[in-house]
Amino acid sequence: MNLLTWLHFPIFLLLIYLLWRSVQKGQGLVFWSALFFKLSCGLLLGWVYQNYLNLGDTWTFHAQTQNVAELAKQDAGKYLQFMFFNEIGNLPVYWKDYSNSFFFLKPLSLLYLLTNNSYWWSGLYLSLFSFWGAWFLVQQIRRHFPAYGTSAFVVFLFFPSVVFWTSGVLKEPLFMGGLCLTVGMLLQLYKASGPSEATKKGILLLPCLYLIWRMKFFLAAILIVLMVPFLLTKWLARRFSLFRSGGSQYLAGAGLIVLGAFVGSFSHPAFDLDFFVNHLLYNYQVLTLRSDPANPLLHFPDLQPTLLSVLLHAPSAVVQMLFRPFIWEPSSLVYKLMAVENLFLFLLVLLTLIYLFRTRKVPALPSFLGVLLVFFFISAVLVTLPTPNLGSLHRYRAPLLPFFFLVVIAWGPIPTWLQMLSKQQN
Repeated sequence: MNLLTWLHFPIFLLLIYLLWRSVQKGQGLVFWSALFFKLSCGLLLGWVYQNYLNLGDTWTFHAQTQNVAELAKQDAGKYLQFMFFNEIGNLPVYWKDYSNSFFFLKPLSLLYLLTNNSYWWSGLYLSLFSFWGAWFLVQQIRRHFPAYGTSAFVVFLFFPSVVFWTSGVLKEPLFMGGLCLTVGMLLQLYKASGPSEATKKGILLLPCLYLIWRMKFFLAAILIVLMVPFLLTKWLARRFSLFRSGGSQYLAGAGLIVLGAFVGSFSHPAFDLDFFVNHLLYNYQVLTLRSDPANPLLHFPDLQPTLLSVLLHAPSAVVQMLFRPFIWEPSSLVYKLMAVENLFLFLLVLLTLIYLFRTRKVPALPSFLGVLLVFFFISAVLVTLPTPNLGSLHRYRAPLLPFFFLVVIAWGPIPTWLQMLSKQQN
C-alpha cells in the first residue's frame, strides 16, 4: 500500500463530517445511505468503464491528468501558467483550451496532486462534491417547498442513472454539483428577506455560476436567461403594486426573457441563432456517422437548421430522451439496462397521470419550480437533438432528469405511500 495515496484521508473524512453536520433530525439514515450509494457509484463507474466500456472518457481524463500532475511536480511555474493562462507548452493535451474537457483537467489535476495520482480517490472526491450539491439543493427544496421534499430526496439522491452518471471521474459530477449549488442559492436569493442577505447570496452564487458556465455554458445560459428575469419580476412585484397581479408578472417576465435572449445573442458567437441551429444540425449529422448502427440511435431525418424545425422536433426530442431505448429494441446488455430504467420512468409518469385523473386535482406548482421545469424542457431539446447516440445521451441527461421527476413524483401517490410506510415502521 502506498501511504502517499492515503495522506489526504483525514481531509476526506473532514469533508464528510462537515456535510453530516447539516443533517437534520430524522435524516441520518437517508444521508448515510445516499452517501454510500453515491460513493459506491463513483467506484463502480471506473470499474465498469475499465472492464466493459473500453475505458472511455473517464480513463482518458486519467491519462491526461497524470501528465498535468507530473508537470506540476517538475515545474510549478509552467503548471501555474497552465492553470491560469491555458499555456500548455509541450504538454500533450487532446482538447482545445476553450473546451470544457480542457477546463476539467484543472480541478482534476488538483485532486490528483492531493491523492498522489489516484484515479479512484479523485473519483470519490468528485462524487462527494456532486453529493454535496444535491444534498444542499434537497434541503432548500424541503425547507421552502415541503410538499416536494420527499420527491427531492428520491430524484436527486436515489435515481440510479442520475447517481451513477454524476459520480466518478467525469465532467458530469462537477457540473451536477455546481448546478445543484447554483439552483439552491438561486432559491435562497429568491427567498432572501432583505437587501443585505440577497447581496451575500448573490456573491456566493457567482463562483457556482462560473463553474457551470465553464462546464456546460449553453445550459448555464438557459438557466440565467430564465432565472434572472424571474427574480427581477419578483423583485418588481414586491416594490411596485403594478406588478403584483399574475398577468402583469407573466408579461414582465416574458418581456425580460425575450430581452435577455436578444442581448445574449450578441454576447457570444455560439448564441447567434443562425450559427446555433446550423451547429446543432452539424453535430447531429457528424455524431450519427460516428455512432455504431448496431446500437439504437435517435433519428431526426427532417431536422433542418431553422428555429421552426427545432421547435417542431422538440416534443419528439423530449419524449425520446426520457424513454429511449425502449425495452423491445434489439441491443446489447448495457442498452437493455438503460431500457429497463426507461420503462420504470414511463411507469412513473403513467402512475402520476392516472393518480391525477382519479383525484381530479392538480397540485399547486410553485413558480420557482415552474421555471426549473421550463429549464428542463428547453435543455432536454438542446441536449437531445445533437446527440443521436443513446449511450451518450443517457449520460448527458442525468443532471437534468431530477428537475422533471421532482414534479412527477410529487404530484403522484408515491410521497403518500412513503409517509404511510414510515408511520407503520414507527
